Amino acid sequence: MASNYDQIVRDYFEGRSGYTILLSDEPSFYKLLRGTLYKILAIRRDCLSYFQDQSAAMSDIQNKAGEGLPVLVFVERLLKGKSTADFIQNTRQLFPNVKIIVLTGETSEDELIFLHEIGVNNIITKPVSVDSLVQKLAFTIKPQGKLNQLVQVGKELLRKGELEKVMHVSAKILEIKPDSPAALMLLGDALSGLGRRSEALKAFLKAHEQSTVFMEPIKKLAEFYKDSDSEQYLLYLKKLDKISPLNTERKCEIGRVHLGREELDAAEVFFDQAVKCSIREAHGYLSQVMSGIAESLIEVSPSMAEKYYSKLLSVKSGNLSADDLETYNRLGIAMRKQGKWEMAVANYKEALKVAPNEAGLYYNIGLAYTDGKEYAKCAQSFNKAIKSDQEIYKKSPSVARNIAGIFLKVGMASEARRVIEEGVAAFPDDSKLKDLLKKIPN
Repeated sequence: MASNYDQIVRDYFEGRSGYTILLSDEPSFYKLLRGTLYKILAIRRDCLSYFQDQSAAMSDIQNKAGEGLPVLVFVERLLKGKSTADFIQNTRQLFPNVKIIVLTGETSEDELIFLHEIGVNNIITKPVSVDSLVQKLAFTIKPQGKLNQLVQVGKELLRKGELEKVMHVSAKILEIKPDSPAALMLLGDALSGLGRRSEALKAFLKAHEQSTVFMEPIKKLAEFYKDSDSEQYLLYLKKLDKISPLNTERKCEIGRVHLGREELDAAEVFFDQAVKCSIREAHGYLSQVMSGIAESLIEVSPSMAEKYYSKLLSVKSGNLSADDLETYNRLGIAMRKQGKWEMAVANYKEALKVAPNEAGLYYNIGLAYTDGKEYAKCAQSFNKAIKSDQEIYKKSPSVARNIAGIFLKVGMASEARRVIEEGVAAFPDDSKLKDLLKKIPN
């Protein structure tokens, strides 16, 4: 199966003279992509450009697309901490035939929906293996299955303005899969282009009925009513907002429509939500900058690292969530490095307000109490960590050793034995755990 994917990618780059452009600030992914194309797949022609600057990447896309080459673009979701959504939308608008793959770390479902909405063909969650990378490339280049391939043919004909042929392809898809939303969308677009608006509306409505979370029919319906029926326009805009709630511009548009209808309170709700979305984006950039500064300082100057981690949490106050646990954890480490164990405990307890069942926080509180030789309180915190996550000491031998060591120190021999025995089962080569076991009285 893997060789089939390999062949699809080779055909694209060698048989069709395809080209790929990478926009990333991570040289490691460039090395992986270059190695995959040139060493693993043995592609002989020059087919890859690497940029860390958006304008340079856009210029290369324009040049390669202008030469008539099939172009595939890899782009980071965040480049130097800033969202690349505008770059993606501009690329999709200017070069509709270009394939776009977004590179991202773990992210929310809402974010993924938004990326697909703005025109992304595929998403790669890093880190990624060579096999997964080749598979994603193959799926992006050549959608699998006859239906998907027919849909791609229909979209290409639509871009060329060959509307009668689009209707023919749509009919073919509907023969294979009656009421296919994708086919109905193609049909609606073709009818709309031919000026047959009422028939187009029926096709879009039917596509929406067949798949209520498929965004394209809803967008077409919103467009259809934009200048003629503000109530229907709002209805479909709000449906879109419910499915993809991170689209700042759409929230502003909903607010503006309410404003035009003299519904000030409703307008304010959506304007406020738009502001929250934009603040969220800004915080993403700010987080990366400040945490990057703090991380570079934590070994050299923990006090300066503490300053930047504290500033970051202060800026985000009111918008803090479990996503900020890493900042709390790093701030606590910076404090402990300076001997400020009581401040570290207070910091971790603040973090419990946004993630009350996070076992790692209770464990870190225990470590901070150890710094202050408050061993009884440390044991209590370790117990809470185990209650929150019974596997916590099976994930790392050092965690098992720390917890068991404290339990032994405060006379909790049976609890220490259980932790060590289960720790040894999980990490049979850890000699220090085995040494601890010998210290437990029979």
